[in-house]
This record gives sequence, C-alpha cells and structure tokens, in this order.
Amino acid sequence: MHRHLTTGFLSTGLLLPVLADHGHPELACALLRQSTPPSWLGMIDRGATTIWEDWHGIDDRGRPKMSYNHYSKGAVVSFLHQYIAGIRLPTAPAPTEAGYRRFLIAPYPGGLASASARHDSLHGPITSRWRIHGDVFSLTVEIPPGTEAEVRLPGGGSAHAGPGTHTYAVPWPPQAR
Repeated sequence: MHRHLTTGFLSTGLLLPVLADHGHPELACALLRQSTPPSWLGMIDRGATTIWEDWHGIDDRGRPKMSYNHYSKGAVVSFLHQYIAGIRLPTAPAPTEAGYRRFLIAPYPGGLASASARHDSLHGPITSRWRIHGDVFSLTVEIPPGTEAEVRLPGGGSAHAGPGTHTYAVPWPPQAR
C-alpha cells in the first residue's frame, strides 16, 4: 500500500511525531520510508542533499522548481532524533528536567536496521546507537556526567542509566507480552 503525506506546509514537520505519540508509530515510519512523491526519500532518490520546497523538485524539463532548501519539510529530522534514535529532550513529551539533567532514550526501529544520534547537551554529549543483527536488538547509550536517563527498550524493558556508556541487548523482534 502506498501511503503519502497530505498535510499543509506548516503541519508537515508535526505529522510524524503526532502519529507516533498517538499510537501510530508504524504509520509514521511508513510515511518516512515512502519513496514516491510526495515523500522525503523521493527527493533523495532524485539527488537531493537538502529538502526541497516542492516535493518533485524539478519540472518535466529538469529545471528547478521553487526553493531547494526548505526547513518546514526538513523538520523530519526531529522525528529521526527523538523517535527513531530515541533521544527525547525537554521539548519532547517525555519525563525530562531542564538542562538535560534527566532525559529519556526510547528508540523505535520502525523498519530500519540501525540508527544513531547525538545531542550536545550542557553536560556533554548524549548518544544513542542501535542495531538489529539477526534476532538481537542492541543499543548503546552514552550519558554525560551529572545526568541520568531512563532507557526504554523495544518490547517493554526499561533501565535507569547514570553517567557513562551502557549497552543493552534484547531479543528481536520483541516478544509479545
């Protein structure tokens, strides 16, 4: 089934997080992975290195259409950071504390095999790196000094992580509970 965006300009960057937060992360990821216009991957497939204002980017003669550097649609990077890699910062709907002293890491693979992200907080870098290899999901997080994180793993497991590097491994796909 082909799933495409049908949002207006201002709501495009909000669509994927809203879907994920309201119980539809699979649909959000299906939209993210769509490769025919209108889609983010459709631009990449046509050579984009920035986000285009027009989903097609070029007209029938190969000439540019509109802007080739458009933030509104580029807001999808926030979804990749907060949901796919799972680093939830104070602006995300998560149990956090000002200054990134407490935060949440809750990755959602969404059909991908790996992801990584880094946030340079006031206390140092926060990183999340995960990979699915065979029947194992492994996650490595780096927590800066003076901070702590709640780590939520796919399938429902969770852990508290203090400063340092922590690695977790759980069966993949998650077991039904």
